Amino acid sequence: MSALPKTAHKPVSSRDHAAHAHRFLSEDPTVGVGKQHPTHPDGFEALPGYRPVTRKPQKSRPQNISRLTYGAQPFRLQTGEAPATQTQVTDTTLYPWRANALLRITVPCNADVFLATGWFIGPYAVVTAAHAVYPRTPGVYTGWASQIEVIPGLNGDSNTPPFGSFTSNTFYCPDGWQTDGDLRLDYGVVLLSQGIGSQVGTYGYSTYSDDDLQATVANLAGYPEYKPDGSPAQGTQWYDSGSVVNVDDSFIYYSMGTQPGESGSSVYRNIGDQRYAMAIHTAGQGDGTSGLDRGLRIIEPVFENLQQWATMHG
Repeated sequence: MSALPKTAHKPVSSRDHAAHAHRFLSEDPTVGVGKQHPTHPDGFEALPGYRPVTRKPQKSRPQNISRLTYGAQPFRLQTGEAPATQTQVTDTTLYPWRANALLRITVPCNADVFLATGWFIGPYAVVTAAHAVYPRTPGVYTGWASQIEVIPGLNGDSNTPPFGSFTSNTFYCPDGWQTDGDLRLDYGVVLLSQGIGSQVGTYGYSTYSDDDLQATVANLAGYPEYKPDGSPAQGTQWYDSGSVVNVDDSFIYYSMGTQPGESGSSVYRNIGDQRYAMAIHTAGQGDGTSGLDRGLRIIEPVFENLQQWATMHG
C-alpha cells in the first residue's frame, strides 16, 4: 500500500459547514391556498372528536458510531471467536483513564445517539476517529455530526461525571476523508471551549519506526457499546493490551479484545510512567480477514495535524 500524499491530510473544519448549508424556501405557506380546515388554539388540527394523546418518548440505547459508516459489526462473543479479554477500569479519576472520554454523538437526520471514544492531546483538543465527527452513510447522510458531548473519565451512565461534560460542534478531519472516505485518513478532533484537558491530563504522541512498533506492547482503553460478556456497557471504560503483530505505511495491527464503540481510542505505549499514542483505533477486525484490530498509524502528516490541533480550542 503506497503512502498518501501529504496534501490528502489537509484538515477541514465543521466551521466551514455553514457556508454550504442548504437554503430553504421562506415564502408564506398560506399564499394561494383556498378555504382551510380550522386549527385548534393548542396547535393541532381541529378534527371533530380528536384530542391529542401525550406520548412519552421512547428512550433508545446509544449505539456505536461505526455502524453508520461501516455497518453493523458482529460482537465477538457471538461470532465464535475467542472471548474478549478486556478488564473494566474501576477508578477512572486516575491518569490515564481520566484523559479518555466517552463521546455521545448526534447526527443530522437521525434521532439516535451514537457512541465513540476520544482522548485529550491538549487543553481543548480531543482526538477521535474521523467517522465519529464526519460519518459517511451513502444514500442517507454524509457530513458533519451536529453535536458531540465529551465526558472525560466517565465511570457509568448512572454516576455523576467526575469532571463534568462538555458539548461541541467544532470538529476537524482530513479533507481526503470528507471527499473520498479514505480509510487511511480516518482521524479527527473535537475542539472544546473549556480547557478541561489541563485538569484531566493529556497523552503524548509520536511517530515510531516499524521495528520499534513491532517490539512494543499496545495498550487501549475505551468506551464500548457492550461489555465483554455481551451486556450493555452503559458508559463504563474497559482496558486491554496486546502485541503489535504487523505495521504498514498507514496502520498498526494488534491483537486485543476491543469492541464496537471504542473507535477513536488511543493506541499507546508505556515508556516508564509516560503514555505515548502511536495510533488511533479505527477498526476492530483489521482488514476483515486477519481478525486483528487496527489503528491508524501516527505518521508525520498525522503528527503535524495533531500538533496543530493540540493548540486550538472551540
